[in-house]
Amino acid sequence: MVTTIVKESIQKTIDALKKEPSEWARIIIPSGTYKERVEIHTPRLILEGEGMDKTCVEMDFAASEILENGERRGTFRSYTMFVNAPEVILKNLEVRNSAGPRKKAKQAVALYSNGDCFRAEKCRISGAQDTLFVGPLPKKERVPNGFAGPGELLPRVRTRHSFTECEIRGDVDFIFGSGVAAFEKCRIISKSEPELLRLFENGEMNTLGYVCAPSTYEEEKTGFLFKDCTFESDNLPKNSVYLARPWRDFAKCVFVNCRMDDHIKTEGFHDWNKKEAAENCFFAECGSYGPGADKNRVSFAKILTEEEAKLYEKDGEWEPFSEDEIKQ
Repeated sequence: MVTTIVKESIQKTIDALKKEPSEWARIIIPSGTYKERVEIHTPRLILEGEGMDKTCVEMDFAASEILENGERRGTFRSYTMFVNAPEVILKNLEVRNSAGPRKKAKQAVALYSNGDCFRAEKCRISGAQDTLFVGPLPKKERVPNGFAGPGELLPRVRTRHSFTECEIRGDVDFIFGSGVAAFEKCRIISKSEPELLRLFENGEMNTLGYVCAPSTYEEEKTGFLFKDCTFESDNLPKNSVYLARPWRDFAKCVFVNCRMDDHIKTEGFHDWNKKEAAENCFFAECGSYGPGADKNRVSFAKILTEEEAKLYEKDGEWEPFSEDEIKQ
């Protein structure tokens, strides 16, 4: 394995790598905050920091920005890190979009993960609206130029993503996309901003956010799987956040043995006011517990038995490479 240490720039270190596509490489990132956009097009690459509280990659691109050509930056050009290669691993670091509250910045992606067999281990992914995008994009855009960005012209192929012992922070649709993604033993933390909290407390808003907005392809069995995760908040009011809503009609989310704090709304899920989505999406829970867990969810949500939940377990197909291969 090729191993190198970042001296100044993560991107320059990646660009300077010399290795065969089948060979693994590890880039060690010392503690500190790296103010740069990082794009990864190199397969079999490990980026390893010194801890999510010590090593941070940060930018502040916002969808609301107007570019030099007069176009709005948009969601998919706002990312801090873009991964577009198979078998990339992030460890012990934070990827942050610090563009600010969603009322000002609108969408602001921290991590745009578009490579197959992606792994994040003990990482923090933080932002506000649209923090983590797990590609590919939906098959069709609904507004012209809506997908403008590095993935716009890429083929819509199946990708698998794995997040273990990670912390993901945001407020609206902050885990979204069409990929197949497993979240295990992760902390999913909802937040909001003072002005919106005031409106909610005054009864002028009925929700502060949505955790997930999957756009799962129709042929997929599972879109997002959350297992043994905790759904927490930064002191949000009770009954203020939905677990998921369908960005596209066949959206899928399964929650297994997850703790729900009391900010999770009794209904659990929202249909985005789309009749066809309510009929075709698959939102399901098994073994949810905590003050935000409730068996009286919306009518289109499902409560699974333990046997049924096993059908959605992460299996061997998620990890085509072994730890032995990485160590070689």
